[in-house]
Amino acid sequence: LVETQGSREDHDVAKLEAFLEQGMEEGVIADGVLAQDLTRLLDMWEVRESCGLAVAGTGRIYKYDVSLPINKFQEVIDEMRAHLAETHPNALSVNWGHVIDGNLHFNVVTPGDFQDDPSLTARIEPRIFEIVIRHHGSISAEHGLGVCKNNYLPMVKSAAVLNVMKSTKAMFDPNGIMNPGKFLPSR
Repeated sequence: LVETQGSREDHDVAKLEAFLEQGMEEGVIADGVLAQDLTRLLDMWEVRESCGLAVAGTGRIYKYDVSLPINKFQEVIDEMRAHLAETHPNALSVNWGHVIDGNLHFNVVTPGDFQDDPSLTARIEPRIFEIVIRHHGSISAEHGLGVCKNNYLPMVKSAAVLNVMKSTKAMFDPNGIMNPGKFLPSR
């Protein structure tokens, strides 16, 4: 979805149409639909926002929120799909993201199986993060590090930087009560 806002509708529509035309001529855009009113726009956003629920309804979903150069999205996805196929051929990668900021929602779903599979998690992690880093991306994007990725922070920050971060947190939170176990590595 590409949404724009401006002060002159005729000017904005002309610019968007020119953008779409150029993208289609260059083969970057295969197809598209322009919302003609607010109802259609909201319908389009509803489709996008329902992606996660639709995928989660088919099986257990393993979610990874990373960022990387847009031209590396497909390469990362293909590499991870090949990596997963070696040991988990039924696992599917279902992905979407934010083109403008390089945010990729890399999701793996196990159709028909809603149980957590530690062997699949071990196959995904830390591989997804290693691949993203190799492609000059970040293991953290829209949803931050939280408790799921905090132990991978040493992959992108030196021990010295981590020590400064821990010291700073300890200075402001000597009792460790603010977001315990989040962001900074627990081990």
